[in-house]
Amino acid sequence: MITTVNLVKQHAKVAEDVISGWEKAEAEALALEDQLESVTLLKLTAEDRSSHLDGALKECVGNLEKELFRSASDNAAISRSLQERSNMLIKISEEKSQPEAYIEQLKSNIDSCEREINSLKYELHIVAEELEIGSEEKNMSTVRSAKVADKQNLEGTKKIVKLEAECQRLHGLVRKKLPGPTAMAQMKLEVESLGRDLKLKT
Repeated sequence: MITTVNLVKQHAKVAEDVISGWEKAEAEALALEDQLESVTLLKLTAEDRSSHLDGALKECVGNLEKELFRSASDNAAISRSLQERSNMLIKISEEKSQPEAYIEQLKSNIDSCEREINSLKYELHIVAEELEIGSEEKNMSTVRSAKVADKQNLEGTKKIVKLEAECQRLHGLVRKKLPGPTAMAQMKLEVESLGRDLKLKT
């Protein structure tokens, strides 16, 4: 009797333990289900956020690629512009150096011309002085020549008057009477002498 009671008690205890374990397991299962739902929700939320983030990341990467491409294009354009400006500056520098060299050449030519002009002015001054001296000498010579010519003309005029008077005298003698041979010879000598004197004076 005692043994049966003990067995019943043992079976009851085992049954209680089983029920308690089952209830505990069920409670744990419910808790795990709740955790699974929470984790699933978190996973879905994370996936949704990941999807949004992935889209945003792709958009950001696309924008960055566009910006990089634009920046590369801008950099290339800036590089070309800088190269063009550098070439332009080099060209301007070369073009500037050419007029400067030409100006220096012109200055040298001007200096040479000025020296030549000064030399020509000096030579012209010397020639002018020589011409002035020559002109003065020529004027003096002309004055002397004029005086001599006037004197010769005066003497010639006197000689002509004398010759005309002698001719008139001879004509008078001829009209009066013809002279003899001696008188004719004398008259011839006088006429020839007057002619020679006249030629010498002229």
